[in-house]
Amino acid sequence: WKTNYDYLPDAIIVEGPKAGGHLGFKEEQIDDSNYALERLVPEIIKELKPFEDKYDKKIPLIAAGGIYTGQDIRDIMDLGASGVQMGTRFVTTDECDASAGFKQTYIDASETDIEIIRSPVGMPGRAILSNFISKVKTGRKQPKTCPFKCIRTCDISKSPYCIIIALMNALKGNFESGYAFAGSNAFRAKGIFSVKEVFQSLLSEYRTTQSTGV
Repeated sequence: WKTNYDYLPDAIIVEGPKAGGHLGFKEEQIDDSNYALERLVPEIIKELKPFEDKYDKKIPLIAAGGIYTGQDIRDIMDLGASGVQMGTRFVTTDECDASAGFKQTYIDASETDIEIIRSPVGMPGRAILSNFISKVKTGRKQPKTCPFKCIRTCDISKSPYCIIIALMNALKGNFESGYAFAGSNAFRAKGIFSVKEVFQSLLSEYRTTQSTGV
C-alpha cells in the first residue's frame, strides 16, 4: 500500500481463533497455543514497528476473537493492542437486529454446544449446535442448486447446503434450516441487555481488574 498508494493503514485488525464465524486458521491451529490471540498480538506489533519508525506514524492494532469481559480487554491491551473488536458480547443486546430466537440460542447454549464446523466455503467456522447442523452431520442436507454463486470455493456438487441461506434463516430464528455463528464465549450470555448496559459492565470490569502480566 505504501509503495502503490503512498498510504499506510489507519489501523490493523487481528482476529484470533476464538472468534465466531469463519476462521482464518486451519483446524489444527485453532487450539494450538502458538496461534492464540495473546501470541499473535505481540508478534504483529513487532512487525508493525519498523513501518511506524520509518514513516513516523502510529498504526493501531485492534485485537478481536474471544474478548468478552473488561478483564479480557485489559489483558490484551497490556500486550500492546490499541483497542478491541467485540461481536459476540453485543449479539444479546436490545439494539442487535437479529431475531429474538437468534439471541436466545446464545443464552440457551452450553459451552459444549459451540462447535467448529466445516463451512461450504472451505473454511472452519465456529457455530452453535442446531438441528440443522445435526442433519448436515448425518448427510440429510444437500442443495439442489446454487442461488448466489458467491464464492468459487463453494462447490454445489459437494456442499451440503448454501451458507448464505442457512445464515439468513438463522438470523430470522429458523434453526431447522440454519445455524448461528458465535464466538467461543457465547455460552456466557445470560440475558438481553442494552448496549449502554453492556458498556457500563465492560467499563466497570476493566476498572476493577488488575493487570495479569500475561
